[in-house]
Amino acid sequence: MSRHAKLPHVTCPACGGRAFARSSGKSSATFREVYYDCRNPDVCGHRFVVEMQAVRTVRASSYPTPLHTLPMTQWRPAANDRADNDNGSEPETSAAGT
Repeated sequence: MSRHAKLPHVTCPACGGRAFARSSGKSSATFREVYYDCRNPDVCGHRFVVEMQAVRTVRASSYPTPLHTLPMTQWRPAANDRADNDNGSEPETSAAGT
């Protein structure tokens, strides 16, 4: 793999600085290990491995490969789509002046 082979930088888990891909290790059609070096070699020098894995399909391929089928994303409402007090029942009202 060439240096910075279009892989994104990631945050170094040790110092919080930027880390860049330096090489790759194990790989398959749906998995790859990427070795990252922290950009702060004099201060940090951390070297670590990031695992990249294809986990689901968002849009089906026009040329599917039966050997590498991923589950299709199931869309569901986000947790914040409803207000905390929106549970479908009428709100309780208290008697005025009591």
